[in-house]
Amino acid sequence: MGLCVLALCAMAVAGLCVDEWTVVKIETAIGDNDLSTSFGEFSDSVLGEDGENRDDIEISFDKDDPAAMRTTMVVFGYISGIAICALAVLYLLKMVLNFGIMRVLVGLCGIATLAVGAVLTGVTASYCAEFVGNVQFMGASSEMMMGVGAYLTCIGTMAGGIAAVVGVARK
Repeated sequence: MGLCVLALCAMAVAGLCVDEWTVVKIETAIGDNDLSTSFGEFSDSVLGEDGENRDDIEISFDKDDPAAMRTTMVVFGYISGIAICALAVLYLLKMVLNFGIMRVLVGLCGIATLAVGAVLTGVTASYCAEFVGNVQFMGASSEMMMGVGAYLTCIGTMAGGIAAVVGVARK
């Protein structure tokens, strides 16, 4: 299970680095185009180029405000990266120092990582569905979907949490 947690950690972190967090599929009479946006572009729009907006961040689940949903998506993206890396380190320590408190810590961190991944999945999916979904303009229709990076991060974070919980639950 340790190798599984490490592989899922690598998968989740790689998802944050992939250039396709969301994809806007544009269908026209001429042909189809795909425009992708990376997690870094979302992060720059929330934090600023040099992080100058760090102090102004407020987490909000207001579905009527695209900026609030984008901010929440970026914050939970960073939290998921931190949580899955902390889980991998704790799991490796548990493999070396196999005593009761480490099992409890890994189990709690696994549950928290699973929850963060579920929230990230929900926020990203609702951002894609609410704000750019199915817009028609001059004969072209567009639809925003989660990209490869979002899928890798969300699945890696949730599956890593589940793998850690299963790993400490079995003897």
